[in-house]
Amino acid sequence: MFTNPIIPGFAPDPSITYYGGKFYLVTSTFEYFPGVSLWSSDDLVNWHSHGAVLTRTSQLNLEKANNSSGLYAASIRVNSNGRFYMVTTNKYTHENFICHTDDINNKWSETHFISSDGIDPSLLFLPDGRCFYTSNGSVDGVRCIKGAFINPDTGELLEDFKNLTKGCGGSSPEGPHLYFIDDYYYLMLAEGGTGYGHHEVILRSKNIYGPYEANPNNPILSHVSRKGHTIQATGHADLIKLDNDEWYAVFLAIRTKPRPLLHHLGRETFLSKVKWKDGWPIIGDNGKVEIINDYGPNQEDNSDYSVLFSEPLENYPYLKVRVPKPECYLLNKEDRTLTLMGEENINTPLGHPTLLAFRQRGFHELMKVKINPKSIEARAGIASYLSSDYHYRLEAKCVENNVEVSLIRHLHDFEAITEKIVLPNLENLSLMIKSDDEFYYFYANDEFVGKASVYGLASEGTMYNTFTGALFAAYAEGGRAVFLDRIEMKSIK
Repeated sequence: MFTNPIIPGFAPDPSITYYGGKFYLVTSTFEYFPGVSLWSSDDLVNWHSHGAVLTRTSQLNLEKANNSSGLYAASIRVNSNGRFYMVTTNKYTHENFICHTDDINNKWSETHFISSDGIDPSLLFLPDGRCFYTSNGSVDGVRCIKGAFINPDTGELLEDFKNLTKGCGGSSPEGPHLYFIDDYYYLMLAEGGTGYGHHEVILRSKNIYGPYEANPNNPILSHVSRKGHTIQATGHADLIKLDNDEWYAVFLAIRTKPRPLLHHLGRETFLSKVKWKDGWPIIGDNGKVEIINDYGPNQEDNSDYSVLFSEPLENYPYLKVRVPKPECYLLNKEDRTLTLMGEENINTPLGHPTLLAFRQRGFHELMKVKINPKSIEARAGIASYLSSDYHYRLEAKCVENNVEVSLIRHLHDFEAITEKIVLPNLENLSLMIKSDDEFYYFYANDEFVGKASVYGLASEGTMYNTFTGALFAAYAEGGRAVFLDRIEMKSIK
């Protein structure tokens, strides 16, 4: 038995492949560095961070990317020789590009440009070794799902793009994946936009260029009619076949709890069985999926996902906002300290804040840190963070011989200190956030400071499309601050 989502928290746009006895999956990272999260699993249910694909600034430019810009959906595939390929879109620079590695445990190549048009690229390796590229975009001024053969090692287009299909009538055809199964090319894609109209459809053809006929029983995955259900916005799926000929799908969805049309954890990665009927795949129970699933292996207990300062930060699936600044994240493993060198404020649009952010993975979670108050040169603290425009900060600063701790709300273009307490200037200061279905609760040295609604970070209330999810973050502004021992994070229910 397992529980969805299989990768909880901000982990959208999953793409999956299989090689050497392991499953590998990538998810989107948008404005955060390192780019394109990489995950691995032995059983499809228990996933572990496998680092990231884009770990060097030569591979990824996010210098002035807006919130929810940057890297959109990626796809991962492996050819018959065991070379892995990742293809994705940098929306900020208007580039679709590809990179590869012959060792999934090592670094990936530099990136190679493919096209400036469209988003959500994917690859199909044919039995003869050729590579076919698909994405959404335009051909001769017509919006469509398009495709062309490419050289995957260089990104070179080997022919002009062809219009494969305009979809099945839904809005925003995107996230195409092409499969070659039993002499048919199956083209699966999402429609309806990535919100509550999101659903998955599939078409097929005997010719890679089409024409493609739609499955008469589309959609093959949809919760559009299940508005009271916890799982919403299902789509952007990818299929995988097991050695025993069973089929599964990974896909994104959101969890809305307890209010049915608000979510703040972001788009997460879900899993469901796939059955075939009359030559067409069906995801879940006629396109419907559940949180609890009574098949597959049991899940490991991963309720504690703390970050220990005795281990390299690279061991954890962390995200540094905007661009990497190694000189601002100084880890001393012997002393078990992390020094953050604060520069710009974390509410600065297009800025380079010193902020370590981690996915909030569930509704009932805890984040706790300890800081040496005497080390705080200006301001430091922790935050429930959606973006530079939407976050709550529990911020400490030294005032004479005391420590002033403030709860600060930043929503849209408005910021205010809503609660404040003053503590003696102790040797250690602990700051903590607890969350439940409705609120974040903020504490300093176990003293309650205040609470704030989780729905202030709900994507539906933002002033632009927010493709990320709520994060827990440790930060410093305007100077140095020393964090002690660990960043404690765990599920509390």
